[in-house]
Amino acid sequence: MILSYPTFRYMGLKSSLPLPPWSVVLSQILFYFILEDFVFYWGHRLLHTKWLYKHVHSVHHEYATPFGFTSEYAHPAEILFLGFATIIGPALTGPHLFTLWLWMVLRVLETVEAHSGYHFPWSPSKFLPLYGGAEFHDYHHRVLYTKSGNYSSTFIYMDWLFGTDKGYRKLKSLEEEGKQL
Repeated sequence: MILSYPTFRYMGLKSSLPLPPWSVVLSQILFYFILEDFVFYWGHRLLHTKWLYKHVHSVHHEYATPFGFTSEYAHPAEILFLGFATIIGPALTGPHLFTLWLWMVLRVLETVEAHSGYHFPWSPSKFLPLYGGAEFHDYHHRVLYTKSGNYSSTFIYMDWLFGTDKGYRKLKSLEEEGKQL
């Protein structure tokens, strides 16, 4: 982030007072989440092709049962490749530095939570219907690399739209049936 500051300044990043109104901050953060999820989905799905998985993404999947720190554990090429999804929104909008920092904090908290292995009572998946969370992402880490699905970053709409969450939904359905017996 520090090294990218001059580039963001060139793209319109503001750092002076006053801070932007909350309506601007929240609308930009929402836009960043939606755009990041779209770009991340396609990038992550591409990383699950045979060659890219073997040579790049397999580093991240060394842990079949992820924990918080594994969210950032990846091949340097993957960090740059999927990091593009995180910075594309701010690069397009030229936000205030406060908004950029808030976005980065929320993005890191989300990915650590998704890799935590725990479905906490305060998890956003409890009150945001399209939020994936740890349970959704744990399935991704447990299944064979080319068939795993659940490629989304934050929200599950891309996996639902393209049917890459069918295995997960089937498993959840079977678990529900098992509870009813």
